[in-house]
Amino acid sequence: MKFLIFFSTSMIFMSHPLLMLLSVMLLTLFLSMIFYYYTTLSILSLMMIILILGGMMIIFMYMVSLIPNQKIHFNKKMTMIISLVIIMISININFQLKININFFMKMYFNTYVNIMIMMMLYLIITLTVIMSNSNSFNCPMSLK
Repeated sequence: MKFLIFFSTSMIFMSHPLLMLLSVMLLTLFLSMIFYYYTTLSILSLMMIILILGGMMIIFMYMVSLIPNQKIHFNKKMTMIISLVIIMISININFQLKININFFMKMYFNTYVNIMIMMMLYLIITLTVIMSNSNSFNCPMSLK
């Protein structure tokens, strides 16, 4: 859970598209691992990984073609916050609430699973249509 909080707060200080994409990819992988751990449905976590990372790669390809090459400049605030978070994770401060997450997952998962599956199927179909429409002749990316 600390890893999730760390990556969600570290995105505030990132300004380079590569660092932002890396952060979103790691956050997606971590969320899918948590989702698989609590639900033990591998197909839903796999669909979440494929959809989110596929969409992020399409957005990243479009951004890279439009933005000129930039060097990655590390912010001093970001490095200080990252080092503090790493120290806090290594110390393992136990200020976490003792909540039975399995109870909440069972309570809410059964009611929203159909909606979530339909949304994921819609996103897969949309991603497939977008990829089939963006061939080399009709792509929205600027060719230089």
